[in-house]
Amino acid sequence: ALHKSDLRVEPRSKARVEQLQKAGQPVLVDFTAEWCAICQVNKRVALEHRDVIAKLKEKGVTVLVADWTDQNAEVAAGLAEFGRAAVPLYLLYSRDSSQPPVILPQALTPGLVLEALDQLH
Repeated sequence: ALHKSDLRVEPRSKARVEQLQKAGQPVLVDFTAEWCAICQVNKRVALEHRDVIAKLKEKGVTVLVADWTDQNAEVAAGLAEFGRAAVPLYLLYSRDSSQPPVILPQALTPGLVLEALDQLH
């Protein structure tokens, strides 16, 4: 069965993250891959949870997906920037571009994501 979600996402690029940060917009970056089982569980259970989607909209968070399914160099470089060699990696950038992103745990729950979003400034 096909899975339909109300979660709105766009592809991640370093330039897009910088553009959104300069505009003072919070950003959630989801480094993921189709073959990554925990990534798919996190997406279904936490990121696509209706309360999480509502909070993302309320806070004006743009969700960017860094798809590493084909293990492309740009996503690999993004992972390496945060000392990671594999997915999943979840980064939550606040409106303050001078602050580093919060790195969320590799296993997500709706409550964990909601708590992180509530702490956004």
